[in-house]
Amino acid sequence: MSATHNLHWRLSRFYFFYYFFVGSFVPYWGIYLQSQNFSPTSIGILLSLFQISRIVAPNFWGWLADHTGHRVKWIKLTSFLGLIGFVGVFWAKGFFWIFLIMSALSLFTSSTLPLAESLTLAHLATTDGHYSRIRLWGSIGFIAASLLLGYLIDLQGINILLWALLVAQAIIFFLSNTIPETQ
Repeated sequence: MSATHNLHWRLSRFYFFYYFFVGSFVPYWGIYLQSQNFSPTSIGILLSLFQISRIVAPNFWGWLADHTGHRVKWIKLTSFLGLIGFVGVFWAKGFFWIFLIMSALSLFTSSTLPLAESLTLAHLATTDGHYSRIRLWGSIGFIAASLLLGYLIDLQGINILLWALLVAQAIIFFLSNTIPETQ
């Protein structure tokens, strides 16, 4: 396997699992919150945190990456902090604690992808790669997660979602350690 092909494969795997997380979270997180007896208003507030953080967090982390010249370091950090933040969901009870955890989680996970996108495009500029071939794996990951989790939730119940999200976040962190910095 050539170095370029190996790099593209690493990026593709990262996209697959990042979007596997998204494909698990987006369709089912509201259902999980409902199972924990949150009201529709509370669920709306909690889910809006991810959209709110997308206004601020990517700019902050992007600024750090631009000023240090180290995108991978920040991808590793945001994916690690996302993993650590998600662990708190297992113990959090009540709106206040879930709000705090989801606020922190959204600040980290909403920045991982923009940093990875920037890194991917920088790599592709030097390797004559095709973004669409790499990004395709993100779509496949989203579809796979949505279908698989729907099936597993039917079989095991909604709490399986927490484990699926934790495993996906752990894999994202692991894979962030396999992606090289641009030259």
